[in-house]
Amino acid sequence: MCNILFSRKRHGFTLVELLVVIAIIGILVGLLLPAVQAAREAARRMQCTNILKQLALGCHNFESARKHFPRGNNPGGTLPEGNNASWLFASLGYIEGGPLFDKVVAAGSFVAAGNQGLLPFRHPLVRCPSDGYGLGTTKVDLCQCNYIASTGPTCNNPPGGCPNPFQLHCNGVVGSGANKPAALVPPTHPGYGPSFSYGSTSNLADTVGMFARGGNVNGVNGGPKISPKDVTDGLSNTLLLGETLPEFLEAQRYINATDFGWPTGNFIAQGQTIQPMNWKIDRMNNYTGGFSACRCDASTNPSGDKSRCQMNWAVTWGFKSNHTGGANFALADGSVRFISDSIDHRNYQYLGCRNDGNPVSIPD
Repeated sequence: MCNILFSRKRHGFTLVELLVVIAIIGILVGLLLPAVQAAREAARRMQCTNILKQLALGCHNFESARKHFPRGNNPGGTLPEGNNASWLFASLGYIEGGPLFDKVVAAGSFVAAGNQGLLPFRHPLVRCPSDGYGLGTTKVDLCQCNYIASTGPTCNNPPGGCPNPFQLHCNGVVGSGANKPAALVPPTHPGYGPSFSYGSTSNLADTVGMFARGGNVNGVNGGPKISPKDVTDGLSNTLLLGETLPEFLEAQRYINATDFGWPTGNFIAQGQTIQPMNWKIDRMNNYTGGFSACRCDASTNPSGDKSRCQMNWAVTWGFKSNHTGGANFALADGSVRFISDSIDHRNYQYLGCRNDGNPVSIPD
């Protein structure tokens, strides 16, 4: 009887067996987490695509009603399209912009809306879910926006003391002309001439993209009125809107006390193609010294490379995103495409320019 009892097998795991099981579980988790993260990013990228579709629809509905796309900035006149309204705010009235648009318009001005506590405000259509920067409740955070209008291959003279490695792509001579650079001969990309620097013009002839920031922001003139007939390369071959990362765009890191961010002004109408997509800008801490042109020191430019310095606006105005390998863009026909950041740079300029005579398609 005793022999029978002692001969029964013991049930359970040895220490070695437990360690093997734990190791297997760890390996499976390690394999699963990247897949989960990839699925989450795919969902965020799709949500970003849908936001751009809504904004492009707003621009097209605006054009259907007004016979031109929203101006990059319109400092003259009154709300809903004047009073320094941005293209994004103006387009909200032509889609389901929610109660914010109606409340701000009813307030009579952006200043009045700010006094009523309506602004600044983070609208659901202004932030890409793949970008986790600046999602707090400070004024600067609420003012930021991931979606900017395309000015295409627009010239951009840098602040004094800063390099301008990309000016040749606007077909303008580096360092020439405070406003409109002299034409580069021969041009880097045949088909268009140099534009007015920064897109700060009301003149259609000096604008190569679908938007311009606009001229005198304190006067009555703003960006030119651009209609489909002005897009001679074809709406499906021209960039309308694209993504940026507010953390690396100096105009969104320094908000004046009287600014309200994305609904007003011209800083979300300055997306340029002359800079390579996803051009790396130095990450810097919450710099409290205020914006200072080309103040590229250890606190603002850790790499020491001024072509990576956030205080150099000649390099910060390009399109960029947190999506791996490229960024989402809305085309002038309203469609949305993901464009690889390895795109041929000349083709990128021709996609940004609306009338270069070299219509190109986005590679699949």
